[in-house]
Amino acid sequence: MTTAVLALGSNLGNRRNWLIKALSLIATTKDVYLTDISPIVESKALTLAGVDSSKPKFLNCVAEIETSLKPEELLRQMQSIELELGRKRKERWGDRNIDIDIITFGNTNFRSPELVIPHPETKNRSFVIVPWYLMNQNATLPGVGRIEKLAEVFVDQVKLY
Repeated sequence: MTTAVLALGSNLGNRRNWLIKALSLIATTKDVYLTDISPIVESKALTLAGVDSSKPKFLNCVAEIETSLKPEELLRQMQSIELELGRKRKERWGDRNIDIDIITFGNTNFRSPELVIPHPETKNRSFVIVPWYLMNQNATLPGVGRIEKLAEVFVDQVKLY
């Protein structure tokens, strides 16, 4: 079994409900065991151009899982959940009812055309770092170290929901 960290986000519709539905589907996915969930935080939308205050705000949380799946199998399962919940991929970093990213997969460094682990933008994302830290104050991002210092920098960029 491998411990993995997932980041979930939603900025369309009943955002909290989308997170709850996604977590419920993750918890019932074969060979995936939900072991912890962070508090929910709210953040401004991040687009390719940067933070966009004109877009709907996101609700985000982080979940820890144990899985016997391989990284690409886990990715397919998470994308299947997104599709089941009606996710439409119209534009990169666009508005979405649900987004599930694989942040870490044990201490694995993994790269394929579809997936990079650890997620390369994690260290720049307050909406991942802060809830992850709130869930696990000893959390470590492979290649970066403990996320405590990042959480201190980002804490003002999100608010508890």
